[in-house]
Amino acid sequence: MFNLLIVDDEIYAVEGLRLGVKWSSLGFSGVYEAYNIQSAKEIIREAQIHVVICDIEMPEGDGFELIAWIRENYPDIATLFLTCHADFKYAQRAIQLGTQDYLLKPVDYDTLQHVVGRIIVSIKEEREWKQTQQIAQAFWESKKNVLVERFWQDLLSARLSTTAERLEQTLHEFKVSFDPGQMNVLPILISIEQWTQVFTERDEELMEYAMRKVAEEMILDGFPGCTVQDRNGVNLVIVYCEMLQPVAIEVLLGRCENFITYCERHFYCRASCYIGEKLPIEQTKQGYEHLLKMEYDNIAKSHSVHLFISANEKFARLPSVNLSDWPALIEQDEGVILRQQIHKTLSRLKDEGGNAEALLIYYHNVLQCIYLVLQKQGKSIQEVFGEAGVLEPTSFPKTINQMEEWAIKVTGMAIHAIKMNEDSIVRQVKEYIEAHLDERIERMELSELVHLNPAYLSRLFKKETQESLTEYILSRKMQLSKKLLRGSNKPISEIALIAGFSNLSYFSKAFKKLFQVSPMAYRKQSNSDKPNGIIQNSGGKYES
Repeated sequence: MFNLLIVDDEIYAVEGLRLGVKWSSLGFSGVYEAYNIQSAKEIIREAQIHVVICDIEMPEGDGFELIAWIRENYPDIATLFLTCHADFKYAQRAIQLGTQDYLLKPVDYDTLQHVVGRIIVSIKEEREWKQTQQIAQAFWESKKNVLVERFWQDLLSARLSTTAERLEQTLHEFKVSFDPGQMNVLPILISIEQWTQVFTERDEELMEYAMRKVAEEMILDGFPGCTVQDRNGVNLVIVYCEMLQPVAIEVLLGRCENFITYCERHFYCRASCYIGEKLPIEQTKQGYEHLLKMEYDNIAKSHSVHLFISANEKFARLPSVNLSDWPALIEQDEGVILRQQIHKTLSRLKDEGGNAEALLIYYHNVLQCIYLVLQKQGKSIQEVFGEAGVLEPTSFPKTINQMEEWAIKVTGMAIHAIKMNEDSIVRQVKEYIEAHLDERIERMELSELVHLNPAYLSRLFKKETQESLTEYILSRKMQLSKKLLRGSNKPISEIALIAGFSNLSYFSKAFKKLFQVSPMAYRKQSNSDKPNGIIQNSGGKYES
């Protein structure tokens, strides 16, 4: 038998639902009533509730808050929203909370009985399924997945020996179904370039976990392999390939394109996939590092699929001019001499009857020169040139004069870049955040500010501060909110908007999670500490 809880602040609505449906025919032995969230929580704690029918707008908290609490504390309870709100945002939020259904008032009782009946059937099926599962087998499968991921994490971080004998032994110990004598690996890097919605660090971790699971289904889909996240937070698909069989690159390309589209629609992010080359397992780390370099160097084409191109293929043809002393000139900040060298080498190219093909070779040679300097300094092409557009295909110089202007510009940017360190980048980002706390701050605008790839900026910020960019912004906005609650008489809803929260409920939950007290309670406490209960009104810019 089952127990039902109806939650609505309107007593007549509750009575109508309780009497309008023959709940006993669906297997309910108890029908409980609650008129606010606190009362509903008390009933759930005391009684074994199986299904909750809940309104959205109620005093002392809304239905979303209740369902979120149920999901966190009683995940087996099935939930159903019954509301007069037809707004898509409400339905979308309900789906995100895992609610079984969403019905609009006034509801037809036969329809409600049918929907709840379907929920009861699913509960029964879930019970039967759990009963047929072997606990030991489920435990083993979960441990097996962890072991496989740990193996690839250790291999990618060079913690494992790659000698043939030791590798075979380690594969056996970690229960990895891979035969190094018959198989190669093909890594695919999944680069999350931008979240299109604001998430907490925990939310992003959950999204990335879900993305890896979807990648298993969409990209592998019959291919042996696995998905892993390395110790630096990089997501990878590792395809196991037969040594003597060609790789179905066209198939992988199509699947990666579909996966990118799926991520944009369902995971609120823009992503790219970087497909590597088939390599022996002992060379997996090198192949992985090549893909990281591709991600860093990609400044022109985002939200797309990229195939690995070896350095020999990319820079096989070199111009006749000698640029060997350029790296030293860039490192020594010799901009004047560099401009002279650029003019001299291009004049020689012109005198020798250079054509468009020679100009292209010169272009790549300059890029290779800059890359060598930046690599030595621990920087990447993407980090330095970011959104500047100087390496976009449309900006490629078509004449000798255009090439001279371009070369002077990019070498100048390289000289400037080696003067900057990571501390100054993080400091610049923090200063921008402080100056725009009362605005919506996106990761993309921060990456454009410092001319970095968004994914690279996030990793750099966390490395330097031990705090994610998202969590830092949220923390600073909360500190601003705290100051405004203490020093102004602005409504809490207005303070939430100033701090960048369009949803008052989400703001209240975030504030309470950080400070262990609700915004209203904090304001009352702060005001009681002031002489005569005076509230000072604040205006102008807000200080941190």
